[in-house]
Amino acid sequence: MYISFQTEGYGNMFNAAFQNYHQYTCVRFVPRTNEWDYVYIFAGQGCYSHVGKTGGQQPLSLGQGCLYVGTTIHELGHAIGFYHEQNRSDRDNYLHIYLNNVVRGMESNFARLGPNQNILYTAFDYGSIMIYGNTAFSHNGYWTMEAKNGQRLYEPFEKNSMTWSDIERVNKMYGC
Repeated sequence: MYISFQTEGYGNMFNAAFQNYHQYTCVRFVPRTNEWDYVYIFAGQGCYSHVGKTGGQQPLSLGQGCLYVGTTIHELGHAIGFYHEQNRSDRDNYLHIYLNNVVRGMESNFARLGPNQNILYTAFDYGSIMIYGNTAFSHNGYWTMEAKNGQRLYEPFEKNSMTWSDIERVNKMYGC
């Protein structure tokens, strides 16, 4: 996947995130020269990326508060085709979701996908780089989701690598 970035001074952080994919998967992030399809990393408002290839310039925002290795791995996960773990079609077996605590307009981060909208590849992973923490997008400080097994959920920025199930999913999706 070709990459172009506008965010100066964060080369080591980007390299650590890219290395996570390069070391454990066949997905490669390489500098763009003149390719039509590429991921454009920029300092926008917040942390976001489209899920999967969009064609042409594909924006991936790493704004203020987003410049962490784990957050970068997470957003690159979206760019290569992965939804949040809390969006899985089987998530209700593993999580309680408290939409009444979610900031208005951010509910889509907790929407459950239909079984025909996602391929699960592996079992649910509470430690996945693609899952948010307990209070993500909370408007009142209360939990927006809770693991049914009582495990604490960590934010992507608190993690520095993919889990083995994240790696297995990437490798299955890309035929590694």
